[in-house]
Amino acid sequence: MAPDPAFDEHVIESGLTDGYWIQAVDVDGDGRPDILTSGLSEGHVSWYRNPDWSKQPIHSFSRPVSLDQGDVSGSGRRDLVICHDYAPTMFVATPADGRISWLENPGPAGGEWTARPIGQLGSTHRLRLGHFTDPDRQQLLALPVVGQASGLDALHAPIKVVLYDRPDDLEAGEWAAQPVDETSFRVIHAAQLGHFGAPSPAGLDAVLLACEEGLVWFGVDGSGSWQRHVLHTGETTQQERTGYKGSGNIAIGRLGDDPYAFMAAVEPFHGNTLALYTREGTHDGVVGGTWERRVLEVFGEPNEAGEGPAHHVVCADFDGDGEDELLVALRGPMPHQGVFLYKFSDVRAGVYEKTRLSEASAARIAVADFDGDGRLDFATLGYYVPGYFLCEDPQLVLFLNRYGAAVPGTPAIPALPLGG
Repeated sequence: MAPDPAFDEHVIESGLTDGYWIQAVDVDGDGRPDILTSGLSEGHVSWYRNPDWSKQPIHSFSRPVSLDQGDVSGSGRRDLVICHDYAPTMFVATPADGRISWLENPGPAGGEWTARPIGQLGSTHRLRLGHFTDPDRQQLLALPVVGQASGLDALHAPIKVVLYDRPDDLEAGEWAAQPVDETSFRVIHAAQLGHFGAPSPAGLDAVLLACEEGLVWFGVDGSGSWQRHVLHTGETTQQERTGYKGSGNIAIGRLGDDPYAFMAAVEPFHGNTLALYTREGTHDGVVGGTWERRVLEVFGEPNEAGEGPAHHVVCADFDGDGEDELLVALRGPMPHQGVFLYKFSDVRAGVYEKTRLSEASAARIAVADFDGDGRLDFATLGYYVPGYFLCEDPQLVLFLNRYGAAVPGTPAIPALPLGG
């Protein structure tokens, strides 16, 4: 019989006045995952050093939204890319709102993080560093949340997706930009980076998008042409009532040898619905077969803005049995606030046990082996974003795994597809 989920909860910081992005990154290169945070209210980007969790400033921007990390400078250190100068909300965005920069990591000795420009792209909301068309050159895929119009006209307008090539001369200014799609997507809220099997060529990355069109694979095929495959249209019954349809966040779950056994999604944008996707058989990638949708849970009714409390989902093997569990982050208010864990006994039938792990507002979840014991832990940051939702007493909270089997060789930061 599987043990009940058990995590030791440690509040790293409370009383925050900002809260949106959280990510596990080995900032100082000591082999231990640190915690990176940012928010749109005050605009501070910070990291917390493992294991004493002392707070270290990185940089401040006007309304930073999301980050990604990678070795941009070629130093072997984890640099950051960030989108910022976002509009006060997406409902009043204009094409001029939105810039992208990268931050050079000064190394373990500390010092100032140098910010350099990448480009300008209105309403940029998600960034993914990878190799999308060139296995030998680092690239950045930039994904706005709304289209290149102004105000409410942008909300359901087609989005301009842009690919930036890392230049050989990093001092040369903004990166070369190539629009790769300007007609296919609306309200992109999440982008998971990974290979995801066929039809992605070996050595190239693709993304799984959660957007108004549903759950969509987007990448290049063997000929080098950008393709999209709609895996499912997501939530389609709420649009008349809320103004939204499709999906808002996505995670891929592994069962044994099948890395693409199921998908979980929060739906629609800032939605109230947790959905599970499964299909018959085992496939070489996410494209193939017919994905069937099942509603696992509905977290109350949408508010007056058409939004629900669910914001982020992750899949990871917390108990060490070779099968992924599901975590969902709820921003609130109570009772739909905190983190819940779902353990499946029959994923195709949607049979699971649910455990509440936290009551603290959670905008996003960062998964890593923070204490190095071979078991995956997680951390959350409260959701505090003016114009959307302001939780009470935003907290940065660490949850250390005390029930799972230790798995030798567990990476400090697992190669989970990064959700949006």
